[in-house]
Amino acid sequence: MRTSIAHLDDEIVPLLELTTSDRVAACNMDRWIGYTRAQQIMQQLDELLLYPRTLRMPNLLIVGQSGNGKSSILERFSHRHPVQVTEAGTPIAPVLHISMPETPDEGEFWSIILWALGMTHAERAPPPIKKREAKSAMTYAGIRVLVIDEFNNLTYAGRRAADLLALIKGLSNDLKISVVAAGTQAAINALNSEPQMKSRFEPAALDRWRLNVDYLRFLASYERFLPLAEPSNLASRELATDIYGMAGETIGGTVKLLKAAAKTAIELGRERIDTEVLKKTNFVRKDGWDDVVKRI
Repeated sequence: MRTSIAHLDDEIVPLLELTTSDRVAACNMDRWIGYTRAQQIMQQLDELLLYPRTLRMPNLLIVGQSGNGKSSILERFSHRHPVQVTEAGTPIAPVLHISMPETPDEGEFWSIILWALGMTHAERAPPPIKKREAKSAMTYAGIRVLVIDEFNNLTYAGRRAADLLALIKGLSNDLKISVVAAGTQAAINALNSEPQMKSRFEPAALDRWRLNVDYLRFLASYERFLPLAEPSNLASRELATDIYGMAGETIGGTVKLLKAAAKTAIELGRERIDTEVLKKTNFVRKDGWDDVVKRI
């Protein structure tokens, strides 16, 4: 019988009364954990919204390994500043969040902006027409920060990459908005091709995770959102070492493992994550694909 639920966040406690299948499904829910580096970058993003419109607006490049939390930070930032409507019915959208197309070109870029603003348009229209529509819509909505995820996709643009960077630079200049880009190491490579554009961005690195105090704090915080009736003490020396060894150096890997382990614990009736649950959890870390290749 459950004797204590002090290890859980208040919003998680009711989930313990759900059916096993519903609790397993609840394990897959995304949770925001404001670890130190994420909070620092979030503060930088918030400061961009308050920056006065000037001739040279500040830009930010969030860069890190795939699965290390870039998209989660951008999603959190965007959700904190949603579209609002004034008494006159005018929409105000301080943040516009898009992703760089997988095979970027100018026409596709403008279309993605228009779609993000909820505007129908002629997809086959020439880029200059879509550009006018997009800039007009962004001005009307009061955009102050343009967020571009998957910025590393610029490396697939070939010779068009320089044109797209110039396009983004012009958009920032014309509308007096800041640009926040996020991507992997390839995003830096894309900017290296245009030194003037690169000089406009301040880098914000998401370092690889280490088995340190910050990692232990993250484990302890995340445990509060797992619908398990008993405390797991994930930040204990033994469990933290096992988790880090299985999940690797990215926060995405750790979260994926904890979700899978929580589901395994529920299905086994263990109600906590321990070393035995971790052993029985079906989980392949990112570099575990090498082992899979050797086995087939």
